[in-house]
Amino acid sequence: MRRILTIALCLFLGNMTAYPQSFTEKIAGFKGDLDAARKTAANSSERQEAVKPLVNLLFHPARFTRYAYGDALFSGLANAWQNSRVDKQVGSTASSSGTTDLVSRPSTPQLLGLAMQLGAFTQTVSGTVATFHGNADSMVRAVAGAPISCLGCMGTKGWKNLNFSVSFDLSRQGSKQVSTSGAATATSPDPATIVLPQNSRQLSSFTARYDIYNPKDTRSPEFQQAWGNWFTAHAADLKIAGDKLLDMVSKMLDPLETDETFANLRGEYTQKLVAANPENLDGILAEYLAKALAMAQAKDPDFGQRVLDVRAAYAQYGQAYEDAFVELRGKPQFSIEYTLNRPVDQPDTHNLRLIFAANPFQGKGLFTANVAGTFYNEVPAGAKYGRMRDFQLAGQLDRPLGIVMKYPAVFTVAGYVQYQLDPSVINITPGLLVPGTSITLPKDAQVLLGPKGTLGIAQAKVTLNMGNSGLKIPIGVSWASRTELLDATDVRGHIGITYDLDTLFNH
Repeated sequence: MRRILTIALCLFLGNMTAYPQSFTEKIAGFKGDLDAARKTAANSSERQEAVKPLVNLLFHPARFTRYAYGDALFSGLANAWQNSRVDKQVGSTASSSGTTDLVSRPSTPQLLGLAMQLGAFTQTVSGTVATFHGNADSMVRAVAGAPISCLGCMGTKGWKNLNFSVSFDLSRQGSKQVSTSGAATATSPDPATIVLPQNSRQLSSFTARYDIYNPKDTRSPEFQQAWGNWFTAHAADLKIAGDKLLDMVSKMLDPLETDETFANLRGEYTQKLVAANPENLDGILAEYLAKALAMAQAKDPDFGQRVLDVRAAYAQYGQAYEDAFVELRGKPQFSIEYTLNRPVDQPDTHNLRLIFAANPFQGKGLFTANVAGTFYNEVPAGAKYGRMRDFQLAGQLDRPLGIVMKYPAVFTVAGYVQYQLDPSVINITPGLLVPGTSITLPKDAQVLLGPKGTLGIAQAKVTLNMGNSGLKIPIGVSWASRTELLDATDVRGHIGITYDLDTLFNH
């Protein structure tokens, strides 16, 4: 009985979104019964037997208690953990033409991440960049229909640590000087050449990352071992909290057990479920739950207060496993990252970055450090610069504002130092003019522009956490002593939207 109306209660409380979101996602406890009913023919005796567990409110009252344990509890814990993490790099890195992050964080989404960001730190030209993150193992699992993260789902060794991202500069545009065939009219001058706008290559950067040690990944042996140790140590507390929750639910739902109107409702929907096509079972069961909930509200004048009591029991139950995260938050993380960067009108570069993260404030914050070096993809014969472009050192502190598990925002301060060995290189392609002159270059050329030496950047940022949706909005401002081309201080704003799809697929 309690399994059906408990889930209906969850719908009322807002713990689950309204139909037509995947019904099996909202009431996972019904999956086995629904699957059994789908395998039977409509109006058959087998269907009648399969429907009984779906409509009999007295069937298996301990289902909800069991739901609070095992995989379901792990799933709830893993989702809460994913939503509270501040160590994921969803957008592009600091060297890109559009980014809001001054350092690379130690983790990436376990499946997919999307980001749209505006700004730049080290580059003179800002851009609007779309970044797509992915994990090799999780993408294969998702296509195969296998769970991404669950109790015992530890991923394929090696592949689960391999991540990649691709960034596209949506605002990138160039120009090209072309020859003409003469003037369109006799009175117009006869130009030999004109400058036409053209699309430049939009692939801004490609990044590959390998997680050397990341115990915060729910698929890692460290996370699953910590979960097992904690669950064993708190089994008694969980049972007490679960029993209290079930008692609260029972007091609210028991009045329906002797209600004749509800018996008629159950009979009506029994017939509908028996006669339904397999693809309609979810929708009919959703109608049944909604009407059962409305009936409970009408029958019990104290229903509102009982709802508050159940919510309080949920809160106590949730608090029972809050400390499961303490040990995990305190562990360090190590990653290595490679980035192919394709800046506008400059040579392609390769960047190799080491990432380390620690957890100050008793695990309620994240400190991330990056050590990196950049070298050119190729150096022409006779070039006045070497293969090595620069060395980088960066640090960032992220501090959640409010309760760590449900923080509304994260405050970030970061610093970045780059030592550039030679002035920056500008590519000038055939047909373009030498900057500041009317001289047309007949072949590819390069010029050195901007100073060598040290570049320093400071950043302050607030990232708004939009609930459990995986959506975050970073808003920041940065100050730079100069850029890679211009020897002058630079102040910029940065804004973006990032979306972590782990919140959808972490089941």
